Amino acid sequence: MSQKFMTRPKVTAFGNDPLLVRSTFAQFPSGVAVLAVEAGDEKHALVASSFMVGVSLEPCLVAVAVQKSSETWEQIKDAASLGVSIFGKGQGHLTRKLAGKDRAARFEQVAIDVGEDGAVFIEEAALWLECSVHEVSEAGDHWMALLEVKKLGVGENEPLIWHGAKFRELVNAQSIDVV
Repeated sequence: MSQKFMTRPKVTAFGNDPLLVRSTFAQFPSGVAVLAVEAGDEKHALVASSFMVGVSLEPCLVAVAVQKSSETWEQIKDAASLGVSIFGKGQGHLTRKLAGKDRAARFEQVAIDVGEDGAVFIEEAALWLECSVHEVSEAGDHWMALLEVKKLGVGENEPLIWHGAKFRELVNAQSIDVV
């Protein structure tokens, strides 16, 4: 039996070209997460596609990369509890709203649930996690935050996917066997 090898895609450039890096990384599909808290009378939300589950099972850890320039991270990083909602089908419009410049309007007409410790969850999300910040380290122009999961749940909605700088939805949720 002969093996076929796929050739690598043509390399178009090397170096630190931020546009090339961004467009290349956009080819990796990911979910879209919102980290949200309520502190006093204010709600804060940070939208991230650089979110990773399954970092560790003992303790249960997930990870998120946050730009150092994020003003919202400064508002939520010390919260007792962070709500993490992974957006589901039909929620793409919420990412722009919750990441919008008008902080006062971010949560207007957004269905949420607020936990006892101030964690904010977006209703109809594909899944949700209640977390606390476990550890933060420097990673270039980002902070890499490990979040410890306290509670979690799965909704009935299919996840929203970020791929190729566009929101996409799963069309066929059937699994395939890889041999």
